[in-house]
Amino acid sequence: MEGIKNYLKNEFWNGYNLFEKIFMISMVLLQIIVYYFVPDSPIGMICGVSGVICVVLTAKGKLSSYIFNFIQIVTYMYIVWGLGLYLEFFENIFYFVTCILGVFIWKKNMTEETMQVKAKSLKSVQMIITAFLIVICTIALGYIGQNYLGNTLPYYDAFTNVMAIVAQILMVLRYREQWLVWIVIDLVCLVMFIMLGQWSMVAMYVSWTINAIYGWYNWSKLNKEEVK
Repeated sequence: MEGIKNYLKNEFWNGYNLFEKIFMISMVLLQIIVYYFVPDSPIGMICGVSGVICVVLTAKGKLSSYIFNFIQIVTYMYIVWGLGLYLEFFENIFYFVTCILGVFIWKKNMTEETMQVKAKSLKSVQMIITAFLIVICTIALGYIGQNYLGNTLPYYDAFTNVMAIVAQILMVLRYREQWLVWIVIDLVCLVMFIMLGQWSMVAMYVSWTINAIYGWYNWSKLNKEEVK
């Protein structure tokens, strides 16, 4: 029992600065407050809370982020299927599989002292190739979504799907540039869910945008420490 207590303290409290502690608590409270005033669904609140905890732990480079990632993925799949965002649904099947892979990759690349993941950085050529693939795949998936799947917002959906798949791969492979991609995704999704009136999701993406900015900052530090 003492071992579990120490593990939880190390994952969720020890080694966190004041900003990180306040941010996690305030973002979880934001999800609960939004649900109280605009109660769309309990599933939406669970998705939002688990999503906020997941991204905060990811920004911190903690392996336990994957636990909340699995919860967020399953609940999010339920929500987007009901909204007719089918590419979002199938994208999250991909997430689920890559998260399983990510657990093993991260577990083999953790620092012994802080138990944070060892971050890497993309080279310039890799960034150019990644950007080119994002453009091509967005156009292709948007066309499919519009003409064959009857998607609600085909090109929004396609863009966020492609970007999120790229970001997920970068996250699993421990590249810090994932956070630049997540920032773009979060802003686009924020606009999309405002248009759809899904306020639990809006609150979640506000939290995710702020966290992605901090994630870039923290993973840049982790990358510098790894280079040393």
